[in-house]
Amino acid sequence: MAKKETKKSKRTTKKKPDKKDTKGLAKKKYTDEEKARLAKHKERKKVMPVKFKAAEGDSIAAQDPDDPLIAVKMSEALGTADFDLQTHLLDQITQTYKGIVSEGRQDKKAYAIALNRTMAILSGIQPQDEIEAMLAVQMIGVHNMAMDYMGKATRTDRVDFMGTYMNGATKSLRTFAAQMEALKKYRTGGQQKMIVEHVHVNEGGQAIVGTVNQGGGGKNKNNE
Repeated sequence: MAKKETKKSKRTTKKKPDKKDTKGLAKKKYTDEEKARLAKHKERKKVMPVKFKAAEGDSIAAQDPDDPLIAVKMSEALGTADFDLQTHLLDQITQTYKGIVSEGRQDKKAYAIALNRTMAILSGIQPQDEIEAMLAVQMIGVHNMAMDYMGKATRTDRVDFMGTYMNGATKSLRTFAAQMEALKKYRTGGQQKMIVEHVHVNEGGQAIVGTVNQGGGGKNKNNE
């Protein structure tokens, strides 16, 4: 009697994923603090500055020319709606970046990169008018100068050169700090408010806590 050959059924088995591969697939449970940070990050990403790119020829163009908010974003970043002034301020600040001029010509790619970095910083400072815009542009230039000095100081082997570079960096950083203070004072109208908590103890032993507000040279109720 001939033996019947039975075909073994081939079962397709899926390869189990490696435990290491499943680590990234596990849903992370965020803490309240992490959720708040993520929400803040998403909000900041919504307000993206205008980005530029090197276009044909010697021109610079916006990466997203169809963005309906280009004019609004430019005005918010530079504190003015005047296009000529916007161009002037951006041209001034980009000259403080290294690599803009190459072989006697302006490197458009480097120029576009400098513009994008500048727009990102200005969008964070958010100058409210032309005065703040000029100060913000100056702050970026001084920062670039200070970092250039510090970079040179770390690369040189000459002690005398190092001292010169660090002296320049120190002066630049002091100027930057003064600019920040000037911007703060300009935005607050030069007024400072100080709150001092004081305690009075009456004869009966009852303590009364009061608040003294001092600001703008005005008098308060407790010091008329």
